[in-house]
Amino acid sequence: MIDFSDPTVWLIIALSALLAVAWFGFRLRMRKPSGPPGFSADYFKGLNYLLNDEQGKALDIFVRLVENNWEIVDTHFALGKIFRRNGEIDKAIKIHQGLIARPSLPERYRSKVLLELGYDYLGAGWFDRAEGLFKEVLIHDKSSAEARHNLILIYQQEKDWHKAIDTAVDLFSEDPSNIGPMISQYYCELADLAKAKGDIAQVEHNAKQAFRYDAGSVRASILLAEEATRRKDYRSAIRHYQQIEKQDAEYIPVVLAKLVDCYHQLNASDELLEYLDKLESGHSNLLLMKLHAAVLERYQGEAASIAYLNKVLNKQPSLQVLQELVNYKARDRENDEAVFLGDVKAALKLMRKDSTEYLCKQCGFGSNTLYWQCPSCHSWATVKPGVVNVA
Repeated sequence: MIDFSDPTVWLIIALSALLAVAWFGFRLRMRKPSGPPGFSADYFKGLNYLLNDEQGKALDIFVRLVENNWEIVDTHFALGKIFRRNGEIDKAIKIHQGLIARPSLPERYRSKVLLELGYDYLGAGWFDRAEGLFKEVLIHDKSSAEARHNLILIYQQEKDWHKAIDTAVDLFSEDPSNIGPMISQYYCELADLAKAKGDIAQVEHNAKQAFRYDAGSVRASILLAEEATRRKDYRSAIRHYQQIEKQDAEYIPVVLAKLVDCYHQLNASDELLEYLDKLESGHSNLLLMKLHAAVLERYQGEAASIAYLNKVLNKQPSLQVLQELVNYKARDRENDEAVFLGDVKAALKLMRKDSTEYLCKQCGFGSNTLYWQCPSCHSWATVKPGVVNVA
């Protein structure tokens, strides 16, 4: 059985395809009475070296041959990608630097060679060199989305959010549904930097710019809500927090404690309890019960909290609800019952110790910290609340 995870298998497949194309082109030229054949014996000798895993010898042949026949340049691109995939970045760089240094390089291939060399430098971690090459591609081909996307990746890595925004804006009109949320995240990054400096005007400006590119930006809503809370404008803060339900309800557990505190500051207990009931009835999948129980205890007493948790447990049995219910029932109990409930609490805690609070919906990365950009797959706004057992 063929093992498609083996890079050598893909090398053979790619080169076999190139060989077939080369042979087809050769046969076509042989039918014409004039003009020399396009592929020499050395070309096939080079392919044979590759199939025998003698890349060094093959590379020497191909570098020499391309000067007289640019039709075999695709072989160089394929070989460079294979080297890059196998971690042999130095060999890939040698191929592409050799091509770009040729005075005879046809203009139609220049952008492609620059892109491939840029990928080589990215693989080597030389971001400044890669940035220069992708910018050069844009000089030759202003419409190159590939060059712009790679520049954006570099600026993200360097956390140069201004450059990332400037580059991404050029792609926005072509793909607003994907580029818009990305630009919005960059503005939120700038808002966080301004917040750390105490520049409140810039925090609000950048958050509003984030909404301009993505009206569904949960992060921008949180930033504006926090600023409203700082000004003690609790009504505005509540409006911003409640907007998250429409933007992406999965983030509600992240902000619910702050939202509840805004209601507390306004002494609006009836309004708060009504909102929590409505929230849970519309989003039964969200883990809101702990805070809901605490609010009930604050305004209606412990018995109301226990009754509520019993109701939730009967409707949606889970370890989280059971643990919270046991926590309440273990208070001020005596003798054997207290010991028993203490043992149950310890067992539940042990069962949940290997859980994570946040999960990336894109790659499955688990964490107890909320990241706006997943550290694993680097996707934006895909790490969301939801206790996940990782045992």
